[in-house]
Amino acid sequence: MYKTRRLLVPVVLLIFAFALPLQAEGIKKIAQTGMKWFSIPMGSRPAAMGNAFTAVADDASSIFWNPAGIALAQGRHVYLNQTQWIADINVNSGAVTYAHDRLGTFALTYAAADWGDLHGTQRADNTAGFVETGTFSPTDYAIGLGYAQQVSNQFAFGGHLKYVYEELGSTLEGSLDAPKKYTGSLDLLAFDFGTLYRTGFKSLVVGMALQNFSQEAQYRAEQFPLPLTFKFGLAMDITDLWMTAEAPHRLLVSVDAVHPRDYSERMHFGLEYGYNNLFFVRGGYKTNYDEEDLSFGAGLKYAISGLQLGLDYGYVQFKNFDAVQMFSFDFRF
Repeated sequence: MYKTRRLLVPVVLLIFAFALPLQAEGIKKIAQTGMKWFSIPMGSRPAAMGNAFTAVADDASSIFWNPAGIALAQGRHVYLNQTQWIADINVNSGAVTYAHDRLGTFALTYAAADWGDLHGTQRADNTAGFVETGTFSPTDYAIGLGYAQQVSNQFAFGGHLKYVYEELGSTLEGSLDAPKKYTGSLDLLAFDFGTLYRTGFKSLVVGMALQNFSQEAQYRAEQFPLPLTFKFGLAMDITDLWMTAEAPHRLLVSVDAVHPRDYSERMHFGLEYGYNNLFFVRGGYKTNYDEEDLSFGAGLKYAISGLQLGLDYGYVQFKNFDAVQMFSFDFRF
C-alpha cells in the first residue's frame, strides 16, 4: 500500500504540471495541422465524459482513443458511431475486434468525414470576379488495422495503423483562357500507440496514448502535419473506497492531460455513474477550448441469448455554435 501511494504522488503531480498551459510563451499554436477531422470525437461514451477516456478505454471504441483498451474487449465486438458535428459535418466510424486467448486482440477500423455539398467557384472576367462551377464534396477517410495485448493482469499495450486518404476536389489553374485542371488528393500512413497500467491500488488505472504519428502530408509543394496528440490519463471507480464489488452502484472518475500539436495544453474531466452495469449517466468538462466545455450523455447495456447490446448517446455543448450529438451502437458475441 505504501509503495503504491509513493508511486501515485509523482503521477498526480505530473498530470497537473503537464496541464499548465503555455501562458508564459503566449502561444496557442493554432492552425498548424491539417486533417482536423481526426480531432472530432469518434465515440458517444468518451465524448459524453469530456474526452477523458485514455485510462477508461476498455471496449472496441478504444481503438480511436487508446488502442491498448481493445485488449480488454473480450470475444468479438462490433462498434458503430456517428458524430453529428458543427456546420452539418458528420463523421462515421466503426470497428470490429476479435480477442484470441493467446495471440491478443485484433481490430479492423473505418472512419470517414462527410462534409456535405460545397459550392465551387472559378475566377472570371466579370463584375463579380468569379462564376459558380456547381457543387462538390471533399473525400476524407481512414481504414486501419489494430492490435493489442494484455501482457499481464496489470499491463496492456496496443497500436493502430491507419491508411489515410483525402481528396479536396478539382481546381482550375493558369490563365482564364486556357486553364488546367488539377485534383488535390493525398494518401499516407498514420500510427496510434497506447498503454494501460493497473496500479494495484483499488481500481486505479494509468493510461497513455500517442495519436496521429506520421510523416507530413503534402499537396504539391505545400506540406503540413497531422494533429499529433499525446495524452496521459487516470481513471478510478471511486466507489471501491467504500463499497463492495457486489454493490450495484458505480462511479467512474477520469482525468486526462492532453498535449496537442496545434494548441496549448488541455485538461479533460469525466464522470460515469452506472447502475447494475445496465444503465449509465455521464458528464464531462474540458479546459482551454475556444468553444467546447460541458458534455453529457447516457447509455444502456442489455444481454440476450449470448449477445450483449449497447446503445450510447453523447451531447457536447458549444459556446457560439449549436450543440452537437453522437450516437453509438455496439454488440458483443
